[in-house]
Amino acid sequence: MVAKRPRPENLPPSVSLSRAPEPAEAHAAEGLLALRNGAKLAASMVLTWGVALVVTFKLPKYLGPSLFGHYRFGDQFAMSLAVFLSLGVDTYISREIAVRPKHASEFFGGVLLARALVLVPLVGVAFLFLEGEVYERRLAAALFGVAYLFTALNQTFQQTLQAASKVDGLAIANVVAKVLWGGGTFVAVTLRAPLWVLPLPMILGEGLKAAFLYVATKDAVGLKLRVDVLETRKVLRVAFPFYIANVAVSLGSSIDVVVLGKIVSKTSEEVGFYGAARQIAQLSALLSPIMSGVLIPMMSRAKARNEDDFYRILRRGFEAVIVVSIPLTLLLALGAEYWIHVTIKDRFLPAAESLRWLAPTFVFAYANVLLWLALMILDRSWTITVVSIAGLVLLPVLIVLAVPLTAGRGPGGAGMGVAMALSLRELVIVLTFLAFLRTKALDRRGAFALAKSLGICAVVAVADHAMFAFHPLLRLTSDAGIYLALMLVTRVLAPNDLKAVLRMIKDRKKQT
Repeated sequence: MVAKRPRPENLPPSVSLSRAPEPAEAHAAEGLLALRNGAKLAASMVLTWGVALVVTFKLPKYLGPSLFGHYRFGDQFAMSLAVFLSLGVDTYISREIAVRPKHASEFFGGVLLARALVLVPLVGVAFLFLEGEVYERRLAAALFGVAYLFTALNQTFQQTLQAASKVDGLAIANVVAKVLWGGGTFVAVTLRAPLWVLPLPMILGEGLKAAFLYVATKDAVGLKLRVDVLETRKVLRVAFPFYIANVAVSLGSSIDVVVLGKIVSKTSEEVGFYGAARQIAQLSALLSPIMSGVLIPMMSRAKARNEDDFYRILRRGFEAVIVVSIPLTLLLALGAEYWIHVTIKDRFLPAAESLRWLAPTFVFAYANVLLWLALMILDRSWTITVVSIAGLVLLPVLIVLAVPLTAGRGPGGAGMGVAMALSLRELVIVLTFLAFLRTKALDRRGAFALAKSLGICAVVAVADHAMFAFHPLLRLTSDAGIYLALMLVTRVLAPNDLKAVLRMIKDRKKQT
């Protein structure tokens, strides 16, 4: 049975205060805690994936390219403005509450007040930006704006619970909110409801989730809502670099649809095609909460205990991201037309090229998340900020350059240009982060894993081309089999690593 967290020291939760922890015990305790929390969050994510699939695949088929373009524009526009409500405190919470849970009460109320003040100019910006847009876009943006108010609040509750390693309530809340969202959307589509009804389930789900997580956070860290102006100012000042970086990163993941919508304002079909491809590709990001929720507390404690442990986790985590994400990226790209055909039907086939070029973001996005977290824990917040701002500026420049070159390819061509720009931007950010961390993130073993994985990709791509006349499902299944076989032959997939993790858990159970 796991003991309660010690009060003054940064000891692993399962270590008694009566003696200093041995390094092996510390490693086992941290690994076991991370695995348990990861398993809880993963279980909730598996359940919510099914709900997300309903919305991802059902909505485009129901709305069609044009109306779906309005829907996605409103969604992404509201998300782009909502990022300014974070104030950087979520990242601050991830780092500080892991070691000082009671600290949350000192600034939480003040942060809520600061967000209310920030909301006023955001509403004005939205009104001016949407002036002259079609009614459907303005309505969708307004409704999604309400939903993302709750989402911003829930993200703060979520980071607090994850930092405190209290994720049971969070896992339940994730499932309930997603079921309400997906179920409500499914009912609305079944009843053939108008466009304005579709964001309402999200508002309901996120609103109820906020109420639930507030209670869970009170229990987890003894949260008290009071306004301490001095403490709030101090926290916001420390969090400011994180704030700028968060804004840059989040805008970089949402303004592509908004920029495309402005470029092709006369036709929403192009936004619909690209939006559908982007929505399928974004399913890969569903594991991000697990990465951040598990790795931040684990890496933060490792850094406080021993810097070598921190870099060891970082290197093996980066290698794992490479090994797992590259084959999934390859299968997504090779089967782009098939995935669209079986999910959102042939009306959206022009989105296939966009999906193919978005596939590499699967690898780049997870690598960026891991490297971003590492730099944050290393107190390199301004490095993150500068790189993120550069990436945010680079994206619209690349879009403006790429879209005219691809728009002439016919329906979906403009979206293809945006997808190319997005993937290139993500690659530039990965390489920049690696330039700062060097062998601390990518060592010889990781570099060999990357080289082998890319070599396997080339072999599988050639084999896929040779089997092009086969049924797509048979072809892709063969691709997956060939890739797995080559991973085992080249030892990219190392069974010994899995055995080591299982042995750690077994040894830990003997110690409890």
